[in-house]
Amino acid sequence: MNPLDYASALFDYITDNPGSSAVIAVLALAALALAFLLLRLAWRAICWLFGRYVAPRPVEDVLTIVSASIATGVSAQGMWRFSGDVLGFDGPLQLLLFAFIEVAMVTSAVRARRNMRENGRAGVDGLAVWALTGLSAVLSSMDSGSFPEAVFRLAAPIVAAWLWERSMAIERQRLTGRTRINWRLTPERVLVRVGLAESSDRTATDVDTHRRLTRVALTAKRARALRETGASDRKQARALAKLDKAMDRAVEHTGLVQDQARQQQMLAQIAALYNTAKLTEIQPRPFWQQLADDKAAKEERDRVAADAVAQLRGFSDRHAPLPSADASTVARTNGTPRVTGGGTTGGAAPTAPVTRPRPPVSRPPKTVTRKQNGTRHGTPAQPSREELERRITWLHDLAKTTPTLSVTDLRDRAVEEYGVSPRTAYRYIEQAGLAPSSTAAGDTTRDTPSDTPDGTTRDTPDDTASSTSSDAA
Repeated sequence: MNPLDYASALFDYITDNPGSSAVIAVLALAALALAFLLLRLAWRAICWLFGRYVAPRPVEDVLTIVSASIATGVSAQGMWRFSGDVLGFDGPLQLLLFAFIEVAMVTSAVRARRNMRENGRAGVDGLAVWALTGLSAVLSSMDSGSFPEAVFRLAAPIVAAWLWERSMAIERQRLTGRTRINWRLTPERVLVRVGLAESSDRTATDVDTHRRLTRVALTAKRARALRETGASDRKQARALAKLDKAMDRAVEHTGLVQDQARQQQMLAQIAALYNTAKLTEIQPRPFWQQLADDKAAKEERDRVAADAVAQLRGFSDRHAPLPSADASTVARTNGTPRVTGGGTTGGAAPTAPVTRPRPPVSRPPKTVTRKQNGTRHGTPAQPSREELERRITWLHDLAKTTPTLSVTDLRDRAVEEYGVSPRTAYRYIEQAGLAPSSTAAGDTTRDTPSDTPDGTTRDTPDDTASSTSSDAA
């Protein structure tokens, strides 16, 4: 029947059965819409898989996966025949069990790739891939009907394993930066061995220059050896002629006269060749000797540091008294003894300064008041205990290094060093045990920014009175 007959029969059926024709048309349209949706969904899934797994990979990796999949399919087809003909599997049992070796091979390949990315080597899973490949190839070839078919069954799994191995080698080199093995016999090695190729990236000019300079150095060594051994004049003259000829060629072809780097290179070669016999006298130093020396140096540094710390602690605990003062130089002002000068009078024996322990004094917080003219007048904060001890230690050191200083000189030095009032400086000296105490029991040792109403830091009235009484005496 031609198409016109089919069209005529369809028209007659629609004319005779309009209801069923309408139902069939609606179902056909629904089937077409469903097929369109399924095709669209499949296309989106394919595009997603391509963009996720195929596009980021190099072309060689994609081709490797495709080729290995085809070879694995051929191996699975051979196992299908083997499970049906030899094992007698049929139906669903054959469908579930025929490709267990191929599934295990793919699983081992995935694990080996993960081990390669994490540990840098495939491990036992890489060996399992080759073992399972060989087993699948042998079992598939045992159910072959001819020798060519057996060879084909053997080759298919081996091709899949080889493609996987090459993909792993490329990834291994990408991760570790080195190949798996380095062949000792390669065309490059052979050409370098016979002298037809250069092992480095030197140019022909560099190679020729090196050869000519080396020839000069070897000729000079030979001429020197003949002279030192007392050879005949004829041999020495011949050696000197060869040296002169080699030097002429080096100067002509290497630019030796203008290039200082090549001059240094030639001299270094000559020096190395002249001192070859000295190599037998070199005493190499073992590495454990260096370790022992480092350990001894570290112990010496620790010992010196411990001694220094002990000396500092002993020095800080030791009080250095001032030079003794004569009793006549001690005057009392307002009932408080004050030392106004050093030395002795009338041959009297020097007396040590009187020290009186002082209880720790708590310092009130800093207070700030505002004067009528708008200026601020604040009391500086009391120095910490560590700072006070440091200042007292400084006074001890000063008194020890300069024994001729009097109490007044020490007070002036403390005022200049720390910017405190003379009264506060004298109290530091009292606490250091370098002068008699003149502080009442209820006094505190906080710094006073100004001992006078005008804010100057001249001597306090007590100090002035003491100085006046000592002058009068």
